[in-house]
Amino acid sequence: MEPSGEQSIRVRVRYPETDRMGVAWHGHYLAWFEIGRTELMRRLGCPYGELEDRDQVFFPVIEAGARYLAPARYDDELDVRTRLVHVGNVRVRFEYRLVRAEDDTTLATGFTVHAALGGERRPIRLPHELRERLTRGANPS
Repeated sequence: MEPSGEQSIRVRVRYPETDRMGVAWHGHYLAWFEIGRTELMRRLGCPYGELEDRDQVFFPVIEAGARYLAPARYDDELDVRTRLVHVGNVRVRFEYRLVRAEDDTTLATGFTVHAALGGERRPIRLPHELRERLTRGANPS
């Protein structure tokens, strides 16, 4: 994790993610955001598999948004920069920047909001230990 609390992971635009012009389809941006979020959660000590299997805590997306600024193209290397910006009692919010690695151009920004659900798939308050780990990730020292 970088000092700002922003986590970065690199992905490459694959051929099947593009149209005939070699431009990445807009829906793949959300998948790239998910890659960034999954890696950030892992680095915070909260891998999704462990949260779901051991702790019975699930984080479905309840809101998502993206702003497309420039196209990602076939074979571009992209840095997915992810930050956890809010940890509430039941919800968490991540923000994303998708940056072309070659020239540091921001291609898109976005966000997702997630609700905490328990094993019965009903909203729950974040368990205390999990909330502390996430809060440290949102506010690194």
